[in-house]
Amino acid sequence: MLPEAVAIVMAPTDTSTPHGIFHLSDPGGVSVIRNCQHRGFHPHEEPDDGSTIYEECSHVYMNSNLSFDVVDLR
Repeated sequence: MLPEAVAIVMAPTDTSTPHGIFHLSDPGGVSVIRNCQHRGFHPHEEPDDGSTIYEECSHVYMNSNLSFDVVDLR
């Protein structure tokens, strides 16, 4: 098990970076999200320690030889 949640973000309209894999920075981003009272999609303030909310995952990689199904459960 990973010690944090990982988000795979797809942005097909962004030609420079159409996808990315991110996680919350710790402790800054985790604290911001933990204390957020809002629901739905909305922006967040930057953490008090000056870090970013999200960081790119350096320990997760894409393997084009693996097959998978994406299921949207919304």
